[in-house]
Amino acid sequence: MTEEIQESKITVDQAIEMLTASSHGINSCWTSFIQDEYGNDYAENREDLIDVITLVDYIVSKLKDGKTDEFKEFFLAIDKVLENGDDTARELMIVGIIEGLQNNCGLENIEYHTTFNQWLMPRTQKIWDGLIYLWESNDSVEEKQDKLKDFRL
Repeated sequence: MTEEIQESKITVDQAIEMLTASSHGINSCWTSFIQDEYGNDYAENREDLIDVITLVDYIVSKLKDGKTDEFKEFFLAIDKVLENGDDTARELMIVGIIEGLQNNCGLENIEYHTTFNQWLMPRTQKIWDGLIYLWESNDSVEEKQDKLKDFRL
């Protein structure tokens, strides 16, 4: 039963397609990266959690340049994958994109706690806030395990 349920969910390939289809600029960035990095060997050698950092870097560079017109559709795609993605696709959104954005912004000294709130959809906001709590709270492991239940989808 679980496999059948997962089969009807958005896959990693579909999730990446949704993200890259969210804007011409994001699609161009992704296509160039894949070609430069893999040539014709993407299917055999891909590293999705590492590769999506290209999208994270793109979003952070656009944020720094104040060119955020693509963000609404990008974050809408993330939220759709969080809602309807299989486990691997959801993990890619959470660990690859959301956590990647927070880490990259932290390294760039960009205030990430609320900077993206205007684009975050409800599911994405819940995960976003949960990750901040997980990594920045001084609560004990037991307290975190209990409180993180509030941030699950």
